This record gives sequence, C-alpha cells and structure tokens, in this order.
Amino acid sequence: MLTALTFALILTSAVVVHELAHFLAARSVGVAVRAFSVGIGPVLARAKWRGTEWRLSLLPLGGYVDLPGMGARVDEDGTLHHPDEGMAKLRLLPKLWVLVAGVIANYILGSVLLASAMSMQPGFREITGAQVVVEGSEIARVVPGSTAEALGIRGGDRIISVNGLADPGPDAVVDQVRGADRLDFVLLRDGERVELGTPWPPVGATRPAQLGIEIAAVIPRVGFWTALSESAAFGIRVVPEMVRGFVSGFGAAITGADNAEVAGPVGMVTMVSQATRVGLASVLLLAAVINFSLGVFNLLPIPGLDGGRMLLATVVAIRGRPFRPGQEEQFHFAGIVLVMALIVLVTFRELSALFTG
Repeated sequence: MLTALTFALILTSAVVVHELAHFLAARSVGVAVRAFSVGIGPVLARAKWRGTEWRLSLLPLGGYVDLPGMGARVDEDGTLHHPDEGMAKLRLLPKLWVLVAGVIANYILGSVLLASAMSMQPGFREITGAQVVVEGSEIARVVPGSTAEALGIRGGDRIISVNGLADPGPDAVVDQVRGADRLDFVLLRDGERVELGTPWPPVGATRPAQLGIEIAAVIPRVGFWTALSESAAFGIRVVPEMVRGFVSGFGAAITGADNAEVAGPVGMVTMVSQATRVGLASVLLLAAVINFSLGVFNLLPIPGLDGGRMLLATVVAIRGRPFRPGQEEQFHFAGIVLVMALIVLVTFRELSALFTG
C-alpha cells in the first residue's frame, strides 16, 4: 500500500506541476483555460473559478489542462475549420512559451527535490559529479547477537579511531577487521569517548571473521542553496544522456535487445518500492529523477508531446500557413499511439522478465 501511495504521489505531483505550468503560462499571455484536472478519468468533483473549471478525477495518476485553440473547430455538420481562439491566435514565441512551460516546471521541481535529498543525504552529491569528502565513519547498524554487540558497540557510534588510525573511512575499517590481530576502537557516543578492544579474530574463530556491523561514511552536510545550484547544473548536463537513453531504450523495446535505459510502469513501481524501504531521501531522489525524465521526454520532437507540438508550431510559422484543418491533430494522434505502443512494449518486457525470474 505504501508503495502504491508513494508511486501515485510522485507521478501525480510531477504531472500536475507540469500542467499547472502550462496553465499559468497560458494565462500570462492572455489565453483562457477551459479546465484543469487533478487526476484522470471520470470526474468526481468540479467547481468553476475565474473562468476555469477545476476538476478532481478518479485516477490519481496525473492530470491535464484544456486549452482552447489546440484542435480544429467542428461545425454541427462535422465540417472542420481552423481554430480561431486561444492558442491558435498566438504568435510563435508566446505559443512556444506555453508549450515549454511544463518542461521548465519539471526541471525546477526536479532540482528542488534533488537538492532536498542531497541536504538529507550528502552522499547523493556524487550523482551530480560533485566531489564528496569522507570525514570518517559511523556505525549504521549492529547485528543482534554479533561480536560487536557483545563488545558494546552501538548503532550511531562515531568511529574516532580503529587501531590508532584516526577518522578512518569505511574501507579502512573493513581492512582493519580483515587483517588485524587485535581491534581497538575509540568511539564517540553522545558526546563522550568510549574505548573498546578485543583480540581478533575471537578465540576459536578463523579468518575471515564477522564483527557484525554496518558502516556508513561520515560526509559533511551541504547547505540547501549549494545543493540546489549543483542540482540545477546536473539537470542541464544530463539532458543529452537522457535523450540517448530514451532513444536506445525504445529502440531496444522494438528490436527485443537487452536494455535498461528506459523503465516502464513495472520498473517504476519496483524502484519506488526499493526507495520507500531505504528512506525519505531515496524517495526524493527518485522523484527528482522522474521529474527530470518527464521533462526531457516531453521535449522529444514526437507529435503529441510538447516537443512535437513546438516542432509543428515552428513549421507552421516558417511555411506561413497552417496545416489543413484536422491534419495537425492526426499527427499528434499518430505520435501518441506510437508512444503508447512503445510503453506497452517496455511493460511487456518488464512483465516477462518478472515472471521468468
């Protein structure tokens, strides 16, 4: 249940922020918005406010915004005409602003989420390419019934030294446990020094012996604004890599080749499940990656996506005349069908891998 709720919250927040940005950008250039929905599917509740119908829909897996002028106008007899309102009346630059606003919103939200995760777990800074300095180690967990528990080591103890080695990193602690003839710890517990020692390995034990501790690196905390600047730079730097990942991932889905670049619904739920077991910082990290991915994916020049709409709007501006009434909608419909087919292929492969172990 927790995994499902977390997955719905991550996905819905990413989509709603994306659509809210379209809404605000449209209003900023004078385009009225007919409807804004949180969730998709059957409408559960609706209310009119400032010319927009605000909806709460059944399935909490996204949302949408209804902008006038995005499709052909239809007469009562079914005749199609060019739209003459809303988005259709905008010049190219204002139209591109409305279309790209959702991508910008996902980039900003992703940067804030990643910065929050880095503030909570400074080790995540490695993801952005920042240099992480390890200042020592602490005991993350003590295995019940282990030699460490009998010795008096506790979770949360900071390792000041082991066998005289000051402020050792996790690897240095492991090296001492593997090769030393005796273990002498100096620990910091609740502001007080604690000294513990034991022959190693214990009497009657042979190498390699297990001490029974999990060690975490002690990394300096990073301020939120520093983390935000690193996150924002990372979000821009990762765009080419994500584009290559989408192309190779969808290509592999079509050809049947092995590829882990693109995750479908099953893969996303699996990652959410793993993140919720680790902790809030991991959930925020995953949410940040999903927002960056959603933003980059929508930039792809595929009809039906924001990037495809921007491409067709640019083509119309260059040629100086619109497509035939309904033709642009056909392009977008074909693009959406293509994207859905690729998602189905990715999901099928994920389910096949799941059931075949």
